[in-house]
Amino acid sequence: MHFDKNDFPDCPSKFLLLSVSFIAITLSLLFIASCGKKGAPTLKSYEKPEPPSFLRAIHRENEIILRWDFPKDKESEISDFIIFKSSGTGFSRMSHIERTRRSHVDADFKTGQTYSYKIISRNFRGIYSDDSNIINITPLNFPAPPANITFRIEDGSLVLEWEKSGDGILYNIYKSPEKNAYGLDPANKSPLSENYFRDVFNINKIFYYSIRSLTKNDIRDEGPMSEEIIVNPSEFVPPSPEDLRYFAADDRIFLYWKEPSETWVTGFRIYRKLGNQDYKLIGETQIPAFLDTESPTIMRDYRVSSVGPSKEGSPAEIKGAVFIPEIGAKRE
Repeated sequence: MHFDKNDFPDCPSKFLLLSVSFIAITLSLLFIASCGKKGAPTLKSYEKPEPPSFLRAIHRENEIILRWDFPKDKESEISDFIIFKSSGTGFSRMSHIERTRRSHVDADFKTGQTYSYKIISRNFRGIYSDDSNIINITPLNFPAPPANITFRIEDGSLVLEWEKSGDGILYNIYKSPEKNAYGLDPANKSPLSENYFRDVFNINKIFYYSIRSLTKNDIRDEGPMSEEIIVNPSEFVPPSPEDLRYFAADDRIFLYWKEPSETWVTGFRIYRKLGNQDYKLIGETQIPAFLDTESPTIMRDYRVSSVGPSKEGSPAEIKGAVFIPEIGAKRE
């Protein structure tokens, strides 16, 4: 674009105004292009980072476990977390924590003494966030773990029971698909006051359970883990069928027995013995009944066993089953 003052003979001021505007526009475009190459300047790195939230604590045996929340998508904006601790004389820095972590363990404390904690985040320019919430903790002596834990399968559920650890003691149940690998969160929604817990039962999976006793406190004052209980359905051995009976007709024998209360029983196996022969498997069924169509005029013995996910239980027996025609019956 080109113009000179001869283009504006009647108005030299217009020429001056346009010239100044042209220079300003040109300089602006050059500045934008230059900034585009280097990256737009920003003050975001000088802003306070987002603070951690929902700081909370668990007292477990000889540890105070601190936990907090922080958005995963904000991690790239901070360098670390800083935890502050007070025992009543002002806060002091306790630890610097990696930005990817959300928990920290404090083992330097005494039971019966009150401690306060708070946490902040820090960005790469060393700018601190606001404080998180402040929590006050007075850890108490932890109770002994519960003993004599048992389990049973009842109405399709797993039921755990144990001996109480004392008056006023609560309980948390921990569950894991791996041995000795429990998280911080219990399977129960809130601490249990009764020595009883009902859980979903899965016949196809192995689970491990352990229980911690805890005191009634504003925080979780948990004691050590109890013995570990393994619930492995493949090791379940079904009981013998109850009340095994038979009905003999002239062409078949009908066997029947009581339906088991164990919902994990998957079926039944029927064995028959004729004369001096050994018992032989003659059939399987998923219902508590079986029809033997072998001629019932020959006396025989039966065994019926229940089958679990992997194992077979001991059998119930009937001996000397045979069809006996009614004496004096008329024949056409």
